[in-house]
Amino acid sequence: MSSTGIDKVLIIKSQPGANRALEELIMKSLKHPHEIIWNSLKEDGLKMARNGDYGLLIVSGSVRDEGLRRACRAAVSHPTASILFLADEPAFRSAEEKECSRELLDIGATILNRPLTQSAFATAVQSADMAHIRLGALKKKLDDERIISRCKLVLIQTLGLSEDEAHKFIEKEAMNSGRTRIEVAYEILKTYE
Repeated sequence: MSSTGIDKVLIIKSQPGANRALEELIMKSLKHPHEIIWNSLKEDGLKMARNGDYGLLIVSGSVRDEGLRRACRAAVSHPTASILFLADEPAFRSAEEKECSRELLDIGATILNRPLTQSAFATAVQSADMAHIRLGALKKKLDDERIISRCKLVLIQTLGLSEDEAHKFIEKEAMNSGRTRIEVAYEILKTYE
């Protein structure tokens, strides 16, 4: 995950093969280096959606395709990844299409109907990019707070400090040494664990 935005895009289609026009649209929409990986459900697309390390999953095909919807559901396990579904249907007319599109929206996917316009696509990709940056920053903050909490617990258990005293110890050490609380927490954990 990149703090500068999406650095990897996974594109899954029901059939194998790349689409260079779509690739060009992605490159125009993202302002920083990135990698574009193509896959299909017939290859190992579902596995990559579940296990892959990407910031944006683009799924292209019919919303009625259960395999493509399954790939979108698998992507939900990546907290900073966005899902963009490029629907073959120009409009959702049937009850089945409406239900499938509601399912995709419920898991947080953005749906663009074909024919695609460059501006709508760019807006969707840029929104995903900004969400990726914000979610990445929140994830880092949560991870740092977990480490600091673990550090406090170690100080409580090894030095017999109260939680408030452990908090003040970390704060004071950070201030006195000119380091961040997380740097101090890592050093304490390295010393006592």
